[in-house]
Amino acid sequence: MKKKLIKIYGERNTNTRYFSKLIELNLNAKQLIGVSPRIVMKMQRTLPGNEFVRDLYFNLTFRNNLGWKHSLVKTEAELGKYRIVKRNLIFITITKNPYSWLLSLHKRPYHQYYTEFIDFEHFLQTPWKTIAREHVDGSVENPIELWNIKNRSYLQLDRTITMNIRTEDIFANSENVIEKISQQFFIPRKSREFIEYKRSTKNEDKDSDYYRNYYLSEKWREKLSSKAIRIINKSIDKDLMDYFGYSLFHE
Repeated sequence: MKKKLIKIYGERNTNTRYFSKLIELNLNAKQLIGVSPRIVMKMQRTLPGNEFVRDLYFNLTFRNNLGWKHSLVKTEAELGKYRIVKRNLIFITITKNPYSWLLSLHKRPYHQYYTEFIDFEHFLQTPWKTIAREHVDGSVENPIELWNIKNRSYLQLDRTITMNIRTEDIFANSENVIEKISQQFFIPRKSREFIEYKRSTKNEDKDSDYYRNYYLSEKWREKLSSKAIRIINKSIDKDLMDYFGYSLFHE
């Protein structure tokens, strides 16, 4: 039997890279590419602020990898046009608490090359300029709406071959999440013993234990002002929050 194919989708700062490493270490499956190859990244570095090279790469290779891991997910009908969807493929989507996700995006506002650094409350009310491989036309009203749009798109996928997981659940018990995927989709484990990935995929001074403690103890709440909570609560999709098991914060 051929190995299962896994496609991971998740917004920036949802720990997609970390979870991809966990799958690589623990499951006997093949993952579809979700980031640009090194050669493409190298080409882009000669054109800082220009996303054309990476956008072109994912446009030309979409039929083979189903796009950038941070993109809006196409509808089930649209994806059904591609042969790879019929090749023993499953989808894993990752969602993060919108409050902590917005704080992370403010800290690292990827691809907003011409946006001056602004305070968090101002950031929450500033349009977010999307890039072509995101599959979202132009700009969205604000980063909160970006969370709404991306996470809403995950619910369009075929439910029989899709698992929606949360960043917080990965940190709470990553072995349990891996085992759940293994059992639900009949993917063999590489070993009876779970292999953790300790290193941070972005910061060498921090490891998985640091992030686990940071997110599970919700230390990031200290950075939320009453005004920020009010702004977020006004625009966030409450039905989506309820679906993913998140509660509204109060000022």
